[in-house]
Amino acid sequence: MVEAAGPGKGEALEREVRVLRRVMFDHAILSMNAVPDRIFDRAVREGWKRRSYESLRAVARVAPLSAPLWSWLALEDAARFRIEEFLFDVDGLSGALRQYGPGLLGYAMWLVLFASASACWFAVWASINLLLRARPALTSDVARFFKGLPRPEIFASVIVFAGFAAPVACGVGIASAAVFWIALSTAYLRRGELVIGGTAILLLLGVFLCGGFLEAVHPLAAKARQGGWLGGEGYSYRGVPDSGDAGWGLLTGPQWERMARSARARSAMQGGDLRAAESLWTGMIEEGEDLSDAYNNRGIVRVRLGRMDEGLADFEAAAKLDPAGGRAQWNAYQVYLQKFHLDLAARIQPVAWAGMRRLVPFDYRAEEMTHGELIASPLRVGDVWRTLFTVREEWLREAGESAFHDLFFRPVPGKWVPAFLAAGWIWTLLWKLLSRKIWVSSVCRSCGAGTLVVGSREATDICNACRAQVGKGIRGGEESERRGLSMTLHRRYVRACSILFPGAGALWAGKEVRTLLYGILLSLSAGLFTVSWSAGRMAGGLVGDLQTDIWRGALGAVAVLWLFGTAWGWRSFETLQLDHNVAGERL
Repeated sequence: MVEAAGPGKGEALEREVRVLRRVMFDHAILSMNAVPDRIFDRAVREGWKRRSYESLRAVARVAPLSAPLWSWLALEDAARFRIEEFLFDVDGLSGALRQYGPGLLGYAMWLVLFASASACWFAVWASINLLLRARPALTSDVARFFKGLPRPEIFASVIVFAGFAAPVACGVGIASAAVFWIALSTAYLRRGELVIGGTAILLLLGVFLCGGFLEAVHPLAAKARQGGWLGGEGYSYRGVPDSGDAGWGLLTGPQWERMARSARARSAMQGGDLRAAESLWTGMIEEGEDLSDAYNNRGIVRVRLGRMDEGLADFEAAAKLDPAGGRAQWNAYQVYLQKFHLDLAARIQPVAWAGMRRLVPFDYRAEEMTHGELIASPLRVGDVWRTLFTVREEWLREAGESAFHDLFFRPVPGKWVPAFLAAGWIWTLLWKLLSRKIWVSSVCRSCGAGTLVVGSREATDICNACRAQVGKGIRGGEESERRGLSMTLHRRYVRACSILFPGAGALWAGKEVRTLLYGILLSLSAGLFTVSWSAGRMAGGLVGDLQTDIWRGALGAVAVLWLFGTAWGWRSFETLQLDHNVAGERL
């Protein structure tokens, strides 16, 4: 089939697809995921990658559980504005993900990496923006300790900059540095800004736990991809362990044991060990596991063993348990035809044909299935997604030794990371209470004028002069010039921050909630770029090409969001100043 693929070879490839489908039915194989990967690799080698769409579209019928194939086709259809095909591919991808048990660990690891990268980007964005927001007031407070020196603000600026740069220069992990920067800024932030800082710290706790999850699951995912534990539908099985060994103790529970037992039974079916497969399916039926699928698959095994009546009884039992399933109804219909029970076949035919068409992503066509083809039930994911992401004690134990800890949280010891993050979060709450008793500096968001305040930041972060809209002031001369210079410097500072770290201007304008939402969107795009770029460089075939397209799109989204955040922050701050007549004299 791989050799039959190529530009202009549609008819030859279609014939090969039909032949392979019949062979797959004979061995109860539902999907051969290696076929599209090999065709794509050949297209890359021979230079017809851009013309491989038709060939890959054709082989989707023999690789319906290949999520990378459906994703690649969907992206191609979106780029070519093929709406009908795009919706079909999205439906196929959804069906593959629902039933694609063996890819579960790989998908889960990708999702966790994406979430972790996005959370880290958000923490960096939030901590630096909050520090830049607090820097003028923080500098004023530090300058109070150098009153006896000439130009104390210069010494204070150097110390504040050192507080920002020291963690980076000392090789501190970015997560530890972000918590330090947020704690340094806390005393000078509004309530909405504290929410942003607290959210960043909570997300970093999630990153720490994600490191433990990846550390625990990584060896299992590697084994699965090689065809070992839960090697799964679409890949050959090799060395599938007993259900008691499911997950080597790391992923245990009835759902995982069910999947491992189903994997062993499906492996025996496809390998031709029909006696062992019958025994395994019978054991699952006796224990009440996946009764409809187990009956259906045992029925196929018994028909292959020549015990057609027993197989028919299993199909009827499966159809009774799951009337809308489709597979058991079709299989019973085929057996009725083989036994010449034409009246029973005619009675069940409408239900069997309609149910077969609903088996997404399998593109079964009744008019082509005229040789007694029987449809096996796939290894289902079921409800293991929820149990997979249930927080376990192993996550916390493994997190302290994970690569994430060394990369993001050094030099904090692994067992102290949760306490360190909790201390940073509590510090933000504590300072909000202490600010009601301690005098600290505050800088007017509109003009940049400094003053000492106690109590709520929201009530004092616009100075009286700006509230009165006096512009450069009522008095002329040196006082007016000094206030005008302060306004100009403050405006330049906020604009520079908005360009370097988008969203900063909106924070100065008091739009904390919208800035939080913008930061989440920007971080998601940056996280998608980070994960896809890394995977695109390391992976080959369809997955590598797909990841390359994703990181390019994500990079474009980051660029657009960056420009939007800059313009939005710039405009928001400009509007704030205009509202308080900071841009000129009072009219």
